[in-house]
Amino acid sequence: MVQCVSTHARRTGDRGFSVVEVIVVLMIISIVLAFALPAANRAIAAYNLRSAGDHMAERLTAVRALSMAKNRTVTFSFKASTGKYGFDFTPTGAPDGLPDTTDPADPSIDYRIETLPYGITGSADQQVSFNSRGEIPIGATAQTFTMTDYGGRTVRVSVNLRGKVSVQ
Repeated sequence: MVQCVSTHARRTGDRGFSVVEVIVVLMIISIVLAFALPAANRAIAAYNLRSAGDHMAERLTAVRALSMAKNRTVTFSFKASTGKYGFDFTPTGAPDGLPDTTDPADPSIDYRIETLPYGITGSADQQVSFNSRGEIPIGATAQTFTMTDYGGRTVRVSVNLRGKVSVQ
């Protein structure tokens, strides 16, 4: 006599997940991602804005250090329409508001023109000059550069009369 073995009896030892279990897990993962991704995007945007402010502060500090090293006035210029900023050497004594790549007094050194990252804008064209002591010249006022991202968040880079640069 031939005995039939039920397919159900053979499969009881098989391991795996049913389609329903897989769908439930995928739904839970998609719900978690739906809440996590916008928060991650906001955190990345805030980091990019703060990083842009720190980078501008670094450039301002470099301009200040160069003015003390060369024992002369050096200017930092920011052009809001292009988002470009850096050292401004020309014309001598009356900077034109556009960052320069070379110093006419020392053409052997190249200077980098920086650009704000995508999605970050500056408030207005501005210049800051540092004298040979690393301070803003007498009669000038403290300067604040304001940057805004597409979410409306702002960061401010300030230079006080003594030439100290800070990011808020």
